Amino acid sequence: MNIQLKNIGIIQDSAIEINGLTVITGKNNSGKTTVGKVLYSLIDSVANMKQKSINDRYNYAIAQLEKACECFPFHLVIRRGREFIENECMKIFFTGEYEEEISPDKIDLYLLDLIQELEYFEISEEPYNYILERFQRPSAFKRENTYEKFEIYREEALAILSTTKEYITSDPELTNYAKQSVNSTLALEFNGQIQPVALGGVKSYIEMNNNGEACFKINIENNEISESADIVYWNSPYKTVYFIDNPFVLDEPAFRKKNKYTTTNISFVNESRIVTHDNKLKFVLNFARPMSIFEEGVIDERYKLIKEKIDAILPGEFTVKDGERFYVNDNVKLNAGNLATGSKMFSIIKILLERGEIDENTLLILDEPESHLHPKWQNLFVEIMILLVKEIGCHVLLTTHSSHFMLAVDAYMRKYNITDLCNFYQTEYIGDGPFVSYKCVNDSLNLIYEDFVTYLSDIKLMRNQSLLNDDVE
Repeated sequence: MNIQLKNIGIIQDSAIEINGLTVITGKNNSGKTTVGKVLYSLIDSVANMKQKSINDRYNYAIAQLEKACECFPFHLVIRRGREFIENECMKIFFTGEYEEEISPDKIDLYLLDLIQELEYFEISEEPYNYILERFQRPSAFKRENTYEKFEIYREEALAILSTTKEYITSDPELTNYAKQSVNSTLALEFNGQIQPVALGGVKSYIEMNNNGEACFKINIENNEISESADIVYWNSPYKTVYFIDNPFVLDEPAFRKKNKYTTTNISFVNESRIVTHDNKLKFVLNFARPMSIFEEGVIDERYKLIKEKIDAILPGEFTVKDGERFYVNDNVKLNAGNLATGSKMFSIIKILLERGEIDENTLLILDEPESHLHPKWQNLFVEIMILLVKEIGCHVLLTTHSSHFMLAVDAYMRKYNITDLCNFYQTEYIGDGPFVSYKCVNDSLNLIYEDFVTYLSDIKLMRNQSLLNDDVE
């Protein structure tokens, strides 16, 4: 898979191949994380899109249905007259209750039934007489006033229901839905600043293709997706994406943060379900999906070698009790927050594996995973990533600042013979900056080592000079 970015963040124009293991190196503030944010936004926003759209349409329709019900202010006083209303659909307007559960994927048909029944519904004498006798307030319930007001209420409710039904059925190909979902996820990940802040009025572009087939083709103006004749919003080769840049998500409870970077275009996309990459990871770590014994057996067998590598340093199991996560080993229960930071990186991978969240359709994005790891554990972590690529077919994108970590990747990809599944990129400033491009260095890895060694040599020279000065004194 290939992704091309133009004027995204500080990236001016670059193409990156994602196939197996992709490594990005470069100085701080050189745009290494940008491609990870873009990939997460694109893939996660359309993952399981059909079911997301069904749920979002349903929630939107129910909210509008409640507004339609509020058009009948007298439904509370005739609540006890519900026996006079024969049609089950119509009872919702006069009782505020659902007779039976509405299937989310049939909400459009339910709205159609309501519209048709409401159009032909007539107030009979029975509920009128019931109200008159029950409350004995004839002045408040004159027949002509009741009928006249009912027609007003009916028209208001019909307008809401008709507009809602038309709206939720107006995008059968989910083009607008996908656009709004991608738009909002990008805006949330980039805090509303997708385009370069140092350049005003520029046009930005994102394209992702797989074997020559376009998955995404997006133009961006004013930090929002703009219309285009050849725009494409879906067909991602990945079903799941995880962006791991903070081992401390293991300590924190899952929560939803309202997306304040909403789009200007109207959409029934539920903004509250669009979350940042770290909040998505928290949910997965805190809430296990049900798994059958058969599935657990398949996972144990498939990930056997990888789990053995992780168990060499983290042999215990994880459990959640009363909202807190614990690491249990030899009957000793340790709060996960008290694990060493380096252990947390392995813990996250272990939990994802055990939950069946990593397979050949997964993209793992790891931002400087070596930051809290001893060189020995850096070696092991790299080996696990290489095995995920080789044994499982998982795809991994990682950034690093470590010459040791880079050397470990170099060594293990050769040991496990997957050099053809590895790509290396180095970010470099264009002129005096601040813009950068990604340079493929597959055939010249020494460029990466030379960059690392330069600063090691500089500080070593400084140290030697200081030692020389001490000897002179």
